[in-house]
Amino acid sequence: MAVYGLRLAGVLLMRLVLSAYFRLGIVGREKIPASGPFVLVANHSSHLDAVALTCVLRPSHWYHAYAAAAQDYFFRDFLRALMAIAFVNAMPFDRKDNPQKSLELCAEVLQVSREAIILFPEGTRSLDGSMDRFRPGVGYLVAGTDIPVVPAYIQGAHQAWPKGNLVPKPSKVTLVIGDPRRYPQVQSTREGALFIADDLHNAVLDLQKRRTRHA
Repeated sequence: MAVYGLRLAGVLLMRLVLSAYFRLGIVGREKIPASGPFVLVANHSSHLDAVALTCVLRPSHWYHAYAAAAQDYFFRDFLRALMAIAFVNAMPFDRKDNPQKSLELCAEVLQVSREAIILFPEGTRSLDGSMDRFRPGVGYLVAGTDIPVVPAYIQGAHQAWPKGNLVPKPSKVTLVIGDPRRYPQVQSTREGALFIADDLHNAVLDLQKRRTRHA
């Protein structure tokens, strides 16, 4: 009960801060599946990214959605790990020594009917806000399955809290959610994983372009 209470308090606090300090806007929230399993992927340029994506989820997701977080950064000490778990339900992801084992853990989580995972396929935060190519890990995770993958574009998070800054500044953050994509016919090979990664990368880029045109 203590963990559930901490998680609830963390999400409600995040929603309040994002609404008041960052004027969070959400476009296409209805495209997120009502229940898991599903994967939510987005561009990554700020620590605000995982927080914002957690806040876009329905309350029924709060205890069933996990953000894959860099093990070497968020789980280096107890306090940092506690905050990551409380605010975004962080799941340690070993992006350096054994990423395959971490992907296997993500796959096990998605086998549970109600669970969902937030992933940033670039692997690390962008230094200048531009989006790098997606790594194939997400492709291996969903190739040959009917698990929906929801692309999302995060606008404004880099301006609000770029990598290297200790304190975020007030700047509007907007999430644009795209239509879910499925890859049941794609084989779980390197070629298939790269195809999925590129397809999702292009989907997020398309959301960025549409958002820019309508801004």
